Amino acid sequence: MDNVDTVDSWITDTPTSERFPLYTRGNADEVGPAPFSPLGWSLNWAMGVCPGVADGWVSLGGFTSDEFTWPVPETFGNWGGYFYNQVSVGRVFGVRSPGGSPDLIDESFFGKNPAVPPYVPDLRDESPERTAAIGEVFGRILGANHQPDYVTEFLTQVGVWVRSRPNLAALSDTDLIAYGREANLRLRPTWDVYTTVTIAAATGPAVVTGIAAALGRPELAVEAFAAIGGVESAATARRIWALSRMARSSAMVAAALDAGLDTALDTLRGSRDADAQRFVHDLDELLAVDGHRGPNEWEIMSDSWVMHPTLPLGMIDKLRRQVDDQSPEARSSVHGPQREQAIAALRELVAGDEATSGMLEAGLQSGTVFYQTREASKDAAVRVMLEAKLPFAELGRRWSAAGWMHDPKHVFMLLEAELDEMAANQSGWADRLAERANVLADLATRIPPYIVAHGEPIPPTSSWRRRSERTTNEAVHSGDSLAGIGVSPGVGRGRARVVFDLSEIASIEPGDIIVCSTTDPSWVPLFLIAGGVVCDVGAAASHAAIVSRELGVPCVVSVRDARLRIPDGATLEIDGTAGTVQVMTD
Repeated sequence: MDNVDTVDSWITDTPTSERFPLYTRGNADEVGPAPFSPLGWSLNWAMGVCPGVADGWVSLGGFTSDEFTWPVPETFGNWGGYFYNQVSVGRVFGVRSPGGSPDLIDESFFGKNPAVPPYVPDLRDESPERTAAIGEVFGRILGANHQPDYVTEFLTQVGVWVRSRPNLAALSDTDLIAYGREANLRLRPTWDVYTTVTIAAATGPAVVTGIAAALGRPELAVEAFAAIGGVESAATARRIWALSRMARSSAMVAAALDAGLDTALDTLRGSRDADAQRFVHDLDELLAVDGHRGPNEWEIMSDSWVMHPTLPLGMIDKLRRQVDDQSPEARSSVHGPQREQAIAALRELVAGDEATSGMLEAGLQSGTVFYQTREASKDAAVRVMLEAKLPFAELGRRWSAAGWMHDPKHVFMLLEAELDEMAANQSGWADRLAERANVLADLATRIPPYIVAHGEPIPPTSSWRRRSERTTNEAVHSGDSLAGIGVSPGVGRGRARVVFDLSEIASIEPGDIIVCSTTDPSWVPLFLIAGGVVCDVGAAASHAAIVSRELGVPCVVSVRDARLRIPDGATLEIDGTAGTVQVMTD
Protein backbone atom coordinates (compact mmCIF):
# COMPACT_ATOMS: atom_id res chain seq x y z
CA MET A 1 0.00 0.00 0.00
CA ASP A 2 1.22 3.50 -0.83
CA ASN A 3 2.11 5.91 1.95
CA VAL A 4 0.43 8.69 -0.01
CA ASP A 5 -2.43 8.85 2.47
CA THR A 6 -0.07 10.35 5.02
CA VAL A 7 2.72 12.90 4.86
CA ASP A 8 4.54 11.29 7.80
CA SER A 9 6.68 9.13 5.48
CA TRP A 10 7.32 8.71 1.79
CA ILE A 11 7.53 5.73 -0.53
CA THR A 12 11.26 6.13 -1.20
CA ASP A 13 12.42 6.61 2.41
CA THR A 14 15.63 4.65 2.94
CA PRO A 15 16.77 2.73 6.02
CA THR A 16 19.61 4.22 8.03
CA SER A 17 22.89 2.36 8.40
CA GLU A 18 24.33 1.07 11.67
CA ARG A 19 27.82 0.93 10.13
CA PHE A 20 27.68 4.40 8.55
CA PRO A 21 25.14 6.15 10.77
CA LEU A 22 25.33 9.87 9.91
CA TYR A 23 23.70 11.70 6.98
CA THR A 24 23.37 15.40 6.24
CA ARG A 25 21.65 17.83 3.90
CA GLY A 26 24.93 19.75 3.98
CA ASN A 27 26.04 20.45 0.40
CA ALA A 28 23.14 18.27 -0.78
CA ASP A 29 21.49 21.08 -2.76
CA GLU A 30 24.22 20.73 -5.39
CA VAL A 31 22.80 17.27 -6.13
CA GLY A 32 19.16 17.41 -5.04
CA PRO A 33 17.70 20.81 -4.16
CA ALA A 34 14.13 19.46 -4.40
CA PRO A 35 12.63 16.08 -3.51
CA PHE A 36 13.48 13.32 -5.98
CA SER A 37 10.63 11.66 -7.85
CA PRO A 38 9.86 8.01 -6.98
CA LEU A 39 11.20 6.80 -10.34
CA GLY A 40 14.22 9.07 -10.02
CA TRP A 41 15.22 7.59 -6.67
CA SER A 42 14.19 3.95 -7.17
CA LEU A 43 15.76 3.64 -10.62
CA ASN A 44 18.46 6.30 -11.11
CA TRP A 45 19.80 6.39 -7.60
CA ALA A 46 19.06 3.09 -5.88
CA MET A 47 20.05 0.99 -8.92
CA GLY A 48 22.63 3.23 -10.57
CA VAL A 49 24.22 6.04 -8.59
CA CYS A 50 24.40 4.50 -5.10
CA PRO A 51 26.13 1.31 -6.30
CA GLY A 52 28.37 3.41 -8.56
CA VAL A 53 29.52 5.56 -5.66
CA ALA A 54 30.27 2.46 -3.58
CA ASP A 55 32.33 1.19 -6.52
CA GLY A 56 34.13 4.52 -6.53
CA TRP A 57 35.09 4.29 -2.84
CA VAL A 58 36.42 0.80 -3.56
CA SER A 59 38.34 2.08 -6.61
CA LEU A 60 39.96 4.71 -4.37
CA GLY A 61 41.24 1.91 -2.11
CA GLY A 62 39.30 3.13 0.89
CA PHE A 63 36.87 0.23 1.30
CA THR A 64 36.29 -3.35 0.34
CA SER A 65 33.01 -4.12 -1.39
CA ASP A 66 31.74 -6.25 1.50
CA GLU A 67 31.77 -3.24 3.85
CA PHE A 68 28.65 -1.93 2.11
CA THR A 69 25.12 -3.31 2.15
CA TRP A 70 23.94 -4.55 -1.24
CA PRO A 71 22.12 -4.26 -3.62
CA VAL A 72 21.57 -0.65 -2.47
CA PRO A 73 24.71 0.44 -0.60
CA GLU A 74 24.36 3.15 2.01
CA THR A 75 26.33 5.77 0.08
CA PHE A 76 23.46 8.29 0.23
CA GLY A 77 20.11 8.59 1.95
CA ASN A 78 16.64 9.77 1.00
CA TRP A 79 13.89 10.92 3.34
CA GLY A 80 10.76 12.76 2.32
CA GLY A 81 12.18 12.57 -1.19
CA TYR A 82 15.17 14.69 -0.16
CA PHE A 83 18.72 13.65 -0.98
CA TYR A 84 21.17 13.28 1.91
CA ASN A 85 24.94 13.07 1.76
CA GLN A 86 26.68 10.32 3.71
CA VAL A 87 28.94 11.83 6.38
CA SER A 88 30.23 8.65 8.00
CA VAL A 89 31.58 7.01 4.84
CA GLY A 90 33.69 10.07 4.05
CA ARG A 91 34.96 10.26 7.62
CA VAL A 92 36.03 6.62 7.58
CA PHE A 93 37.91 7.38 4.38
CA GLY A 94 39.56 10.30 6.21
CA VAL A 95 40.60 8.03 9.08
CA ARG A 96 42.12 5.55 6.66
CA SER A 97 43.83 8.12 4.43
CA PRO A 98 47.55 8.67 5.05
CA GLY A 99 47.84 12.02 6.81
CA GLY A 100 44.06 12.43 6.67
CA SER A 101 41.36 12.86 9.26
CA PRO A 102 37.57 13.09 9.51
CA ASP A 103 37.85 16.85 10.03
CA LEU A 104 39.81 17.31 6.81
CA ILE A 105 37.15 15.38 4.87
CA ASP A 106 34.37 17.43 6.46
CA GLU A 107 36.06 20.71 5.59
CA SER A 108 36.82 19.62 2.02
CA PHE A 109 33.25 18.68 1.20
CA PHE A 110 30.95 20.37 3.73
CA GLY A 111 32.99 23.36 4.86
CA LYS A 112 33.19 24.41 8.49
CA ASN A 113 29.68 23.67 9.71
CA PRO A 114 29.03 23.30 13.45
CA ALA A 115 25.61 21.81 12.73
CA VAL A 116 27.27 18.53 11.69
CA PRO A 117 27.94 16.39 14.80
CA PRO A 118 31.58 15.56 15.54
CA TYR A 119 33.20 12.31 14.53
CA VAL A 120 32.75 9.39 16.94
CA PRO A 121 35.55 6.82 16.63
CA ASP A 122 34.68 3.22 15.73
CA LEU A 123 37.22 0.39 15.92
CA ARG A 124 36.09 -0.78 12.48
CA ASP A 125 37.27 2.49 10.94
CA GLU A 126 40.98 1.70 11.23
CA SER A 127 42.40 -0.50 8.47
CA PRO A 128 46.14 -0.65 7.72
CA GLU A 129 45.43 -2.52 4.47
CA ARG A 130 43.06 0.19 3.27
CA THR A 131 45.49 2.91 4.35
CA ALA A 132 48.19 1.34 2.21
CA ALA A 133 45.81 1.04 -0.74
CA ILE A 134 44.70 4.66 -0.44
CA GLY A 135 48.34 5.73 -0.26
CA GLU A 136 49.02 4.05 -3.58
CA VAL A 137 46.02 5.74 -5.19
CA PHE A 138 46.95 9.14 -3.75
CA GLY A 139 50.46 8.70 -5.08
CA ARG A 140 49.04 8.29 -8.57
CA ILE A 141 46.72 11.28 -8.05
CA LEU A 142 49.55 13.56 -6.94
CA GLY A 143 51.75 12.33 -9.76
CA ALA A 144 49.17 13.02 -12.47
CA ASN A 145 50.17 15.52 -15.15
CA HIS A 146 47.30 14.82 -17.53
CA GLN A 147 43.76 13.47 -17.54
CA PRO A 148 43.90 9.81 -16.46
CA ASP A 149 43.35 7.18 -19.14
CA TYR A 150 40.34 5.70 -17.34
CA VAL A 151 38.61 9.09 -17.51
CA THR A 152 39.43 9.52 -21.20
CA GLU A 153 38.03 6.04 -21.89
CA PHE A 154 34.89 6.87 -19.91
CA LEU A 155 34.32 10.14 -21.80
CA THR A 156 34.67 8.23 -25.06
CA GLN A 157 32.18 5.62 -23.86
CA VAL A 158 29.64 8.32 -23.01
CA GLY A 159 29.90 9.58 -26.58
CA VAL A 160 29.18 6.06 -27.84
CA TRP A 161 26.12 5.80 -25.58
CA VAL A 162 24.76 9.12 -26.80
CA ARG A 163 25.28 8.28 -30.47
CA SER A 164 23.73 4.82 -30.08
CA ARG A 165 20.40 6.11 -28.80
CA PRO A 166 17.62 4.41 -30.82
CA ASN A 167 14.61 6.18 -32.30
CA LEU A 168 12.61 6.25 -29.09
CA ALA A 169 9.35 7.12 -30.83
CA ALA A 170 9.58 3.87 -32.81
CA LEU A 171 10.00 1.60 -29.76
CA SER A 172 7.11 -0.27 -28.17
CA ASP A 173 6.23 0.58 -24.58
CA THR A 174 7.91 -2.61 -23.37
CA ASP A 175 11.07 -1.93 -25.37
CA LEU A 176 11.06 1.69 -24.20
CA ILE A 177 11.02 0.57 -20.57
CA ALA A 178 13.79 -1.95 -21.25
CA TYR A 179 15.94 0.68 -22.94
CA GLY A 180 15.20 3.15 -20.13
CA ARG A 181 16.45 0.65 -17.57
CA GLU A 182 19.56 -0.04 -19.64
CA ALA A 183 20.29 3.68 -19.95
CA ASN A 184 19.84 4.19 -16.21
CA LEU A 185 22.14 1.32 -15.26
CA ARG A 186 24.92 3.18 -17.09
CA LEU A 187 24.86 5.54 -14.13
CA ARG A 188 26.73 2.93 -12.08
CA PRO A 189 30.03 3.04 -14.03
CA THR A 190 29.50 6.78 -14.51
CA TRP A 191 29.47 7.47 -10.78
CA ASP A 192 32.35 5.12 -10.14
CA VAL A 193 34.47 7.48 -12.27
CA TYR A 194 32.86 10.66 -10.96
CA THR A 195 33.44 9.64 -7.33
CA THR A 196 37.12 8.94 -7.90
CA VAL A 197 37.78 12.24 -9.67
CA THR A 198 35.80 14.19 -7.06
CA ILE A 199 38.08 12.89 -4.32
CA ALA A 200 41.10 13.39 -6.56
CA ALA A 201 40.09 17.02 -7.17
CA ALA A 202 40.32 17.72 -3.45
CA THR A 203 43.69 16.04 -2.97
CA GLY A 204 46.16 18.39 -4.68
CA PRO A 205 44.48 21.60 -3.44
CA ALA A 206 44.49 20.16 0.10
CA VAL A 207 48.26 19.79 -0.15
CA VAL A 208 48.66 23.36 -1.40
CA THR A 209 46.29 24.67 1.28
CA GLY A 210 48.28 22.93 4.00
CA ILE A 211 51.56 24.37 2.75
CA ALA A 212 50.13 27.89 2.36
CA ALA A 213 48.62 27.78 5.85
CA ALA A 214 51.89 26.59 7.38
CA LEU A 215 53.64 29.51 5.70
CA GLY A 216 51.13 31.97 7.15
CA ARG A 217 49.76 32.83 3.68
CA PRO A 218 46.50 30.85 3.37
CA GLU A 219 45.11 33.28 0.77
CA LEU A 220 47.73 32.09 -1.74
CA ALA A 221 46.07 28.64 -1.92
CA VAL A 222 42.83 30.24 -3.15
CA GLU A 223 44.56 32.41 -5.74
CA ALA A 224 46.76 29.55 -7.01
CA PHE A 225 43.77 27.79 -8.61
CA ALA A 226 41.99 30.77 -10.13
CA ALA A 227 41.38 30.88 -13.91
CA ILE A 228 43.16 27.59 -14.60
CA GLY A 229 41.33 27.08 -17.91
CA GLY A 230 39.71 23.96 -19.30
CA VAL A 231 36.70 23.97 -16.96
CA GLU A 232 33.70 22.51 -18.82
CA SER A 233 30.97 24.48 -17.01
CA ALA A 234 32.78 27.73 -17.70
CA ALA A 235 32.85 26.88 -21.41
CA THR A 236 29.06 26.56 -21.35
CA ALA A 237 28.82 30.00 -19.77
CA ARG A 238 31.01 31.45 -22.51
CA ARG A 239 28.74 30.03 -25.20
CA ILE A 240 25.69 31.50 -23.46
CA TRP A 241 27.54 34.82 -23.22
CA ALA A 242 28.21 34.88 -26.97
CA LEU A 243 24.49 34.36 -27.67
CA SER A 244 23.61 37.11 -25.20
CA ARG A 245 25.82 39.51 -27.16
CA MET A 246 23.83 38.71 -30.33
CA ALA A 247 20.60 39.33 -28.43
CA ARG A 248 21.97 42.60 -27.07
CA SER A 249 23.14 43.93 -30.43
CA SER A 250 20.30 42.76 -32.68
CA ALA A 251 17.01 44.65 -32.68
CA MET A 252 15.25 41.66 -34.24
CA VAL A 253 16.45 39.13 -31.66
CA ALA A 254 15.83 41.52 -28.78
CA ALA A 255 12.29 42.22 -29.99
CA ALA A 256 11.52 38.49 -30.23
CA LEU A 257 12.74 37.94 -26.67
CA ASP A 258 10.83 40.97 -25.41
CA ALA A 259 7.62 39.54 -26.92
CA GLY A 260 7.93 36.42 -24.76
CA LEU A 261 10.20 33.42 -24.41
CA ASP A 262 7.44 30.96 -25.31
CA THR A 263 7.12 32.42 -28.81
CA ALA A 264 10.63 33.78 -29.36
CA LEU A 265 12.18 30.70 -30.95
CA ASP A 266 9.31 30.15 -33.42
CA THR A 267 9.47 33.82 -34.35
CA LEU A 268 13.21 33.70 -34.93
CA ARG A 269 13.10 30.42 -36.86
CA GLY A 270 10.48 31.89 -39.18
CA SER A 271 12.38 35.11 -39.79
CA ARG A 272 14.57 35.83 -42.83
CA ASP A 273 16.53 38.41 -40.86
CA ALA A 274 20.25 37.59 -40.99
CA ASP A 275 20.74 38.24 -37.27
CA ALA A 276 17.81 35.99 -36.40
CA GLN A 277 19.13 33.18 -38.59
CA ARG A 278 22.61 33.44 -37.10
CA PHE A 279 21.17 33.45 -33.57
CA VAL A 280 19.06 30.35 -34.27
CA HIS A 281 22.04 28.58 -35.84
CA ASP A 282 24.23 29.26 -32.81
CA LEU A 283 21.42 28.37 -30.39
CA ASP A 284 20.99 25.02 -32.14
CA GLU A 285 24.74 24.45 -31.79
CA LEU A 286 24.46 25.28 -28.08
CA LEU A 287 21.66 22.72 -27.69
CA ALA A 288 23.73 20.12 -29.55
CA VAL A 289 26.69 20.66 -27.22
CA ASP A 290 25.01 21.67 -23.97
CA GLY A 291 21.44 20.46 -24.37
CA HIS A 292 21.85 18.02 -21.47
CA ARG A 293 22.14 20.96 -19.06
CA GLY A 294 19.19 22.17 -17.04
CA PRO A 295 17.94 22.83 -13.52
CA ASN A 296 18.17 20.01 -10.96
CA GLU A 297 20.23 17.92 -13.36
CA TRP A 298 20.38 14.77 -11.25
CA GLU A 299 16.59 14.34 -11.22
CA ILE A 300 15.11 12.24 -14.02
CA MET A 301 11.90 14.28 -13.98
CA SER A 302 13.61 17.64 -14.58
CA ASP A 303 13.65 19.24 -18.01
CA SER A 304 16.90 19.66 -19.91
CA TRP A 305 17.67 22.50 -22.32
CA VAL A 306 17.24 20.31 -25.39
CA MET A 307 13.78 19.33 -24.15
CA HIS A 308 12.75 22.93 -23.41
CA PRO A 309 14.90 25.55 -25.19
CA THR A 310 13.09 28.31 -23.29
CA LEU A 311 15.39 27.43 -20.38
CA PRO A 312 18.63 28.62 -22.05
CA LEU A 313 16.67 31.41 -23.78
CA GLY A 314 15.77 32.70 -20.33
CA MET A 315 19.45 32.75 -19.39
CA ILE A 316 20.33 34.57 -22.60
CA ASP A 317 17.53 37.06 -22.07
CA LYS A 318 18.70 37.86 -18.55
CA LEU A 319 22.37 38.00 -19.53
CA ARG A 320 21.85 40.38 -22.47
CA ARG A 321 21.37 43.15 -19.90
CA GLN A 322 24.96 42.77 -18.77
CA VAL A 323 27.43 45.26 -20.27
CA ASP A 324 30.07 44.03 -22.72
CA ASP A 325 33.07 44.66 -20.48
CA GLN A 326 31.83 42.01 -18.04
CA SER A 327 32.60 39.17 -20.47
CA PRO A 328 34.04 35.91 -19.09
CA GLU A 329 37.38 36.72 -20.71
CA ALA A 330 37.51 40.17 -19.13
CA ARG A 331 36.60 38.85 -15.70
CA SER A 332 38.98 35.90 -15.69
CA SER A 333 41.84 37.97 -17.14
CA VAL A 334 42.28 39.55 -13.72
CA HIS A 335 42.66 36.18 -12.05
CA GLY A 336 45.29 34.82 -14.44
CA PRO A 337 48.06 37.19 -13.30
CA GLN A 338 46.94 36.76 -9.68
CA ARG A 339 47.34 33.01 -10.02
CA GLU A 340 50.85 33.34 -11.44
CA GLN A 341 51.84 35.79 -8.70
CA ALA A 342 50.45 33.50 -6.00
CA ILE A 343 52.31 30.47 -7.38
CA ALA A 344 55.52 32.47 -7.65
CA ALA A 345 55.14 33.63 -4.04
CA LEU A 346 54.59 30.08 -2.80
CA ARG A 347 57.61 28.81 -4.70
CA GLU A 348 59.78 31.56 -3.28
CA LEU A 349 58.62 30.84 0.27
CA VAL A 350 59.55 27.15 0.04
CA ALA A 351 62.76 27.63 -1.96
CA GLY A 352 65.55 25.59 -0.42
CA ASP A 353 63.15 23.07 1.12
CA GLU A 354 63.32 20.29 -1.45
CA ALA A 355 60.61 18.08 0.09
CA THR A 356 58.07 20.88 0.50
CA SER A 357 58.87 22.27 -2.95
CA GLY A 358 58.21 18.86 -4.45
CA MET A 359 54.89 18.52 -2.65
CA LEU A 360 53.88 22.03 -3.71
CA GLU A 361 54.56 21.32 -7.38
CA ALA A 362 52.69 18.01 -7.19
CA GLY A 363 49.72 19.65 -5.48
CA LEU A 364 49.55 22.49 -8.00
CA GLN A 365 49.78 20.16 -10.97
CA SER A 366 47.38 17.55 -9.61
CA GLY A 367 44.86 20.17 -8.48
CA THR A 368 44.76 21.76 -11.93
CA VAL A 369 44.41 18.42 -13.72
CA PHE A 370 41.66 17.11 -11.48
CA TYR A 371 39.67 20.35 -11.18
CA GLN A 372 39.40 20.22 -14.97
CA THR A 373 38.76 16.48 -14.95
CA ARG A 374 36.07 16.76 -12.27
CA GLU A 375 34.05 19.23 -14.31
CA ALA A 376 34.53 17.22 -17.53
CA SER A 377 33.37 14.07 -15.74
CA LYS A 378 30.43 15.87 -14.20
CA ASP A 379 29.42 17.18 -17.62
CA ALA A 380 29.58 13.65 -19.02
CA ALA A 381 27.56 12.30 -16.09
CA VAL A 382 24.81 14.82 -16.83
CA ARG A 383 24.84 13.62 -20.46
CA VAL A 384 24.27 10.09 -19.18
CA MET A 385 21.37 11.38 -17.07
CA LEU A 386 19.75 12.94 -20.15
CA GLU A 387 19.89 9.57 -21.88
CA ALA A 388 18.19 8.11 -18.82
CA LYS A 389 15.44 10.77 -18.91
CA LEU A 390 14.43 10.64 -22.55
CA PRO A 391 12.86 7.15 -22.70
CA PHE A 392 10.56 7.92 -19.79
CA ALA A 393 9.71 11.38 -21.08
CA GLU A 394 8.53 9.63 -24.26
CA LEU A 395 6.62 7.05 -22.22
CA GLY A 396 4.92 9.78 -20.18
CA ARG A 397 3.92 11.61 -23.35
CA ARG A 398 2.34 8.45 -24.76
CA TRP A 399 0.51 7.38 -21.63
CA SER A 400 -0.80 10.87 -21.00
CA ALA A 401 -2.05 11.17 -24.59
CA ALA A 402 -3.80 7.81 -24.17
CA GLY A 403 -5.52 9.08 -21.03
CA TRP A 404 -3.77 6.61 -18.75
CA MET A 405 -2.38 9.43 -16.57
CA HIS A 406 -3.34 13.05 -16.06
CA ASP A 407 0.04 14.57 -16.84
CA PRO A 408 3.11 13.33 -18.77
CA LYS A 409 5.26 14.02 -15.71
CA HIS A 410 3.23 11.56 -13.67
CA VAL A 411 5.20 8.69 -15.22
CA PHE A 412 7.95 9.72 -12.79
CA MET A 413 5.61 9.07 -9.86
CA LEU A 414 6.00 5.35 -10.54
CA LEU A 415 8.51 3.22 -8.69
CA GLU A 416 10.88 1.21 -10.86
CA ALA A 417 9.17 -2.01 -9.74
CA GLU A 418 5.80 -0.69 -10.97
CA LEU A 419 6.78 0.06 -14.57
CA ASP A 420 5.94 -3.39 -15.93
CA GLU A 421 2.75 -3.56 -13.91
CA MET A 422 1.42 -0.34 -15.40
CA ALA A 423 2.55 -1.29 -18.91
CA ALA A 424 0.46 -4.47 -18.57
CA ASN A 425 -2.61 -2.92 -16.95
CA GLN A 426 -3.23 0.84 -16.93
CA SER A 427 -6.47 0.73 -14.96
CA GLY A 428 -6.56 2.76 -11.75
CA TRP A 429 -3.17 4.38 -12.08
CA ALA A 430 -4.13 7.93 -13.11
CA ASP A 431 -5.58 9.08 -9.78
CA ARG A 432 -3.02 7.15 -7.78
CA LEU A 433 -0.12 8.88 -9.56
CA ALA A 434 -1.81 12.27 -9.31
CA GLU A 435 -2.08 11.73 -5.55
CA ARG A 436 1.63 11.00 -5.34
CA ALA A 437 2.39 14.11 -7.37
CA ASN A 438 0.37 16.18 -4.88
CA VAL A 439 2.26 14.72 -1.92
CA LEU A 440 5.60 15.33 -3.63
CA ALA A 441 4.58 18.93 -4.31
CA ASP A 442 3.76 19.33 -0.62
CA LEU A 443 7.12 17.87 0.39
CA ALA A 444 8.82 20.42 -1.87
CA THR A 445 7.38 23.20 0.30
CA ARG A 446 8.99 21.82 3.46
CA ILE A 447 12.43 22.04 5.06
CA PRO A 448 13.86 18.57 5.76
CA PRO A 449 15.97 17.85 8.88
CA TYR A 450 19.58 18.89 8.40
CA ILE A 451 20.90 15.74 10.06
CA VAL A 452 19.61 12.15 10.04
CA ALA A 453 21.34 9.63 12.30
CA HIS A 454 20.89 5.91 12.77
CA GLY A 455 19.01 5.10 15.96
CA GLU A 456 17.45 8.53 16.24
CA PRO A 457 13.82 9.09 15.20
CA ILE A 458 13.22 11.04 12.00
CA PRO A 459 10.49 13.63 12.58
CA PRO A 460 7.35 12.87 10.55
CA THR A 461 7.29 14.92 7.37
CA SER A 462 4.02 16.55 8.44
CA SER A 463 5.99 18.27 11.20
CA TRP A 464 8.68 19.69 8.88
CA ARG A 465 8.50 23.46 8.76
CA ARG A 466 7.35 24.99 5.49
CA ARG A 467 9.77 27.16 3.55
CA SER A 468 7.29 30.04 3.72
CA GLU A 469 7.70 29.95 7.51
CA ARG A 470 11.46 30.54 7.48
CA THR A 471 12.53 32.45 10.52
CA THR A 472 15.82 33.12 12.26
CA ASN A 473 16.87 34.80 15.47
CA GLU A 474 20.19 35.74 13.89
CA ALA A 475 19.20 38.16 11.13
CA VAL A 476 22.12 40.42 10.26
CA HIS A 477 22.04 44.20 10.12
CA SER A 478 24.14 47.05 8.81
CA GLY A 479 27.70 46.76 10.07
CA ASP A 480 27.55 43.02 10.76
CA SER A 481 30.05 40.64 9.25
CA LEU A 482 29.66 36.95 8.43
CA ALA A 483 32.53 34.51 8.12
CA GLY A 484 32.85 31.67 5.63
CA ILE A 485 35.49 30.15 3.40
CA GLY A 486 36.95 32.28 0.62
CA VAL A 487 37.15 30.13 -2.51
CA SER A 488 37.40 32.63 -5.39
CA PRO A 489 39.49 35.78 -4.97
CA GLY A 490 38.28 39.32 -5.43
CA VAL A 491 35.98 41.81 -3.76
CA GLY A 492 32.39 42.30 -4.89
CA ARG A 493 29.89 44.87 -3.72
CA GLY A 494 26.22 44.88 -4.63
CA ARG A 495 22.61 44.20 -3.70
CA ALA A 496 21.86 40.82 -2.10
CA ARG A 497 19.50 38.63 -4.08
CA VAL A 498 18.47 35.73 -1.86
CA VAL A 499 17.34 32.75 -3.95
CA PHE A 500 16.13 29.33 -2.84
CA ASP A 501 15.93 27.77 -6.30
CA LEU A 502 16.59 28.61 -9.93
CA SER A 503 12.98 29.71 -10.50
CA GLU A 504 13.65 32.82 -8.42
CA ILE A 505 16.29 34.29 -10.74
CA ALA A 506 13.98 36.75 -12.49
CA SER A 507 14.84 39.51 -10.02
CA ILE A 508 18.63 39.21 -10.46
CA GLU A 509 20.22 42.23 -12.12
CA PRO A 510 23.83 42.90 -13.17
CA GLY A 511 26.08 43.41 -10.17
CA ASP A 512 23.81 41.68 -7.65
CA ILE A 513 25.32 39.33 -5.08
CA ILE A 514 23.65 35.92 -5.37
CA VAL A 515 22.96 34.42 -1.93
CA CYS A 516 22.03 30.74 -2.24
CA SER A 517 22.54 27.33 -0.71
CA THR A 518 24.87 26.09 -3.44
CA THR A 519 24.83 25.90 -7.22
CA ASP A 520 24.74 23.35 -10.00
CA PRO A 521 26.02 23.84 -13.58
CA SER A 522 22.68 25.22 -14.81
CA TRP A 523 23.28 28.30 -12.64
CA VAL A 524 26.64 29.08 -14.23
CA PRO A 525 25.51 31.71 -16.78
CA LEU A 526 24.11 33.72 -13.86
CA PHE A 527 27.64 34.08 -12.52
CA LEU A 528 28.29 36.42 -15.45
CA ILE A 529 25.54 38.71 -14.18
CA ALA A 530 26.52 38.56 -10.53
CA GLY A 531 28.93 40.77 -8.67
CA GLY A 532 29.62 37.84 -6.37
CA VAL A 533 28.26 34.60 -4.93
CA VAL A 534 27.60 33.64 -1.30
CA CYS A 535 26.67 30.03 -0.46
CA ASP A 536 25.30 28.55 2.76
CA VAL A 537 27.47 25.49 2.28
CA GLY A 538 30.40 24.35 0.19
CA ALA A 539 34.15 24.06 0.16
CA ALA A 540 37.10 24.72 -2.14
CA ALA A 541 36.25 21.71 -4.34
CA SER A 542 32.51 22.43 -4.67
CA HIS A 543 31.02 23.39 -8.01
CA ALA A 544 30.34 27.03 -7.12
CA ALA A 545 33.97 27.44 -6.04
CA ILE A 546 35.55 25.91 -9.15
CA VAL A 547 33.40 27.85 -11.61
CA SER A 548 33.62 31.15 -9.70
CA ARG A 549 37.41 30.97 -9.83
CA GLU A 550 37.30 30.21 -13.54
CA LEU A 551 34.95 33.08 -14.38
CA GLY A 552 36.53 35.65 -12.10
CA VAL A 553 33.60 35.99 -9.71
CA PRO A 554 34.29 36.55 -5.99
CA CYS A 555 32.79 33.70 -3.99
CA VAL A 556 32.43 32.87 -0.30
CA VAL A 557 31.01 29.50 0.76
CA SER A 558 30.11 27.83 4.06
CA VAL A 559 28.43 30.98 5.36
CA ARG A 560 26.07 29.39 7.86
CA ASP A 561 22.37 30.12 7.19
CA ALA A 562 23.29 32.91 4.78
CA ARG A 563 19.91 32.73 3.04
CA LEU A 564 18.05 33.03 6.34
CA ARG A 565 20.23 35.70 7.92
CA ILE A 566 20.88 38.08 5.01
CA PRO A 567 17.90 40.25 4.05
CA ASP A 568 17.02 40.28 0.37
CA GLY A 569 18.02 43.70 -0.99
CA ALA A 570 20.74 44.38 1.59
CA THR A 571 23.98 45.88 0.30
CA LEU A 572 26.87 43.45 0.74
CA GLU A 573 30.61 43.56 0.29
CA ILE A 574 32.19 40.14 -0.04
CA ASP A 575 35.87 39.24 -0.01
CA GLY A 576 36.48 35.96 -1.85
CA THR A 577 40.00 35.66 -0.49
CA ALA A 578 39.40 36.41 3.18
CA GLY A 579 36.04 34.61 3.21
CA THR A 580 34.06 37.50 4.69
CA VAL A 581 30.62 38.95 3.96
CA GLN A 582 30.13 42.51 5.21
CA VAL A 583 26.60 43.94 5.48
CA MET A 584 26.83 47.57 4.41
CA THR A 585 23.10 48.35 4.61
CA ASP A 586 20.18 46.11 5.54
